[in-house]
Amino acid sequence: MMACLASFGVVAQHHHQPAPQPSHYEQHHDPHHHDPHHNDPHHHQPAPAPAPAPVRVANAEQLQMALQILDKQSYDDKRMEVARLCVVLCPFPVRDLSRMASRFTMEDRKVDFLKFAYRYCPDPENYYLLREVLRYHSDYDRLMESVDPRYRRPY
Repeated sequence: MMACLASFGVVAQHHHQPAPQPSHYEQHHDPHHHDPHHNDPHHHQPAPAPAPAPVRVANAEQLQMALQILDKQSYDDKRMEVARLCVVLCPFPVRDLSRMASRFTMEDRKVDFLKFAYRYCPDPENYYLLREVLRYHSDYDRLMESVDPRYRRPY
């Protein structure tokens, strides 16, 4: 388990908070505050929204390590614990989730894992490709119905 954590670069980070800024009231009612734009109606424009953070996705080395750890587990319950942790620490695309799910021996556990992994998946639009990893149509239908309320069984 520790190897899994180490491979995904879990590092404690300290968050630095910016210095407190004076409130709108303090800025505009301070007799020592001399703002040449005080009467400019365009001066109080909202700041532009920050750009979205890039999506971090597991790399090939992380996938190989996750698969090796999953292969070493004796039971599906342990595989589930490890697989969930790996997915939370670093999201895997659908093609990698398929390989991880194939390590489970019980079909129900595959479905449970894939249901859990959906919320962390960087490419959920490709979830339909998981049909190949599930033995039964009913398991695939159950998975798809849980992740996409618009999904309808084809038969």
